Amino acid sequence: MAECVLDGIVRRKRQDVSARLQGVTLDPEPTRKSLRSALARRGARFIMEVKKASPSGHRGNVGVAEAAAAYAPVADAISVLTDEPYFSGSLDDLRAVRAGFAGPILAKDFVIDAKQVTEARAHGADAVLAILAALNDDEAADVISEARRLGMDVIVEVHDRAELQRAIALDARIIGINNRDLRTLETDLAVTERLAGLVPEDRIVVSESGIRSRRDVERLSEKVDAYLVGSSLMASSDIAQAARALVFGPVKICGLTRSADVAAAAAAGATHAGFVFVDGSPRRVGEEAAGLAAIARERGVLPVGVFGDVTAAEIVRIASEHALRAVQLHGRHDLKQLRKGFAANCEIWAVSGVDDVVEPTPTGADRTLFDTRLAGRAGGTGKAFDWDLIAAHPDLPNGFLAGGIGPANARAAQRVGTYGVDLCSSVEATPGRKDPAKLRALFEELRLPSRGSLQC
Repeated sequence: MAECVLDGIVRRKRQDVSARLQGVTLDPEPTRKSLRSALARRGARFIMEVKKASPSGHRGNVGVAEAAAAYAPVADAISVLTDEPYFSGSLDDLRAVRAGFAGPILAKDFVIDAKQVTEARAHGADAVLAILAALNDDEAADVISEARRLGMDVIVEVHDRAELQRAIALDARIIGINNRDLRTLETDLAVTERLAGLVPEDRIVVSESGIRSRRDVERLSEKVDAYLVGSSLMASSDIAQAARALVFGPVKICGLTRSADVAAAAAAGATHAGFVFVDGSPRRVGEEAAGLAAIARERGVLPVGVFGDVTAAEIVRIASEHALRAVQLHGRHDLKQLRKGFAANCEIWAVSGVDDVVEPTPTGADRTLFDTRLAGRAGGTGKAFDWDLIAAHPDLPNGFLAGGIGPANARAAQRVGTYGVDLCSSVEATPGRKDPAKLRALFEELRLPSRGSLQC
């Protein structure tokens, strides 16, 4: 019978650890960063993983430092694959992540010896992984004991009911349910669904592997406390966008006029920053738009220009000067003509106004933005329309929903089924000036519930 994947990895790991740590003495300072505390906060929490490669064929699109910088604004913790033969990682990667991330860091390796815990701490880790499929109970107990001596947390990983019972008996405080069978590399989210309800309420439950989208998070919402996500993020063409959308869904904060507000929206979790170039709007931006768009891009947020009835040449000029990633068009425009002047990565969003009926949108747009129409004008009303009117619209899964959305109804707006939601006046102190407290309230509302939320 062919050797399973896990057996081969563990055999190689025992050889490597013996050669590397025999006779080595390490005495690092205990950590003061608690993974358990980070994951115990209300709402779904995320450990985002730096993974260069894996035996399943995954290859990351970005480097370690770039991934950590993309994760930092929205991750509760970062996991670093430190295994070299199978994952192309290293212990030095822990230091690279620490340079750009202030929260707890998990050293993810196939730990088969308690000395590896000490070694990981010496390189800056705050937590380690203990895979029960690779450890007997005495070995696992030694790993847990050494971690606690150093103030570190341990995610004790299980894949079936027998391993879960062992983890509970070992007094594991954080239990990771791996949806991937390490012997075959097959992945099934139903593993978490079968096991999560068997975990005592005083433990933290993390679902690992196979989490590819916010839809997967919604599927497991209220069953677990946190998610460990790596491959889907590292494989994304825009890792910062993927990370933000995973936690909160795509969210555009529109009508930004100040650098502090752009930074606040980015820090809160926005994926898109909207800048209004419409004459007469209290939120209109001028020369300062270039700097505002640059701040957004630097923080992993996509700048979007909002335009009324201006010429195609003017829209193309502004989009080019400010490196916009999308233009949102209120009014009549020749989309074919516009397309010729845009960079390949700049999307065209056509607005569909909705009152008693849904206004048709021109063909050729990348996305539709559904917004309330009053007195023949769509946008800027601060009013919601009847969302049932777009329930069967073919552009729904790829569109944005706007109009009267705020912290109180943002989750309901997401459940309509559009790609993203667009907010403006509901998170303002005055027109054009965002309110940091309202922004925070919005994104807390958009954070999906967790197992722990139900126990509060």
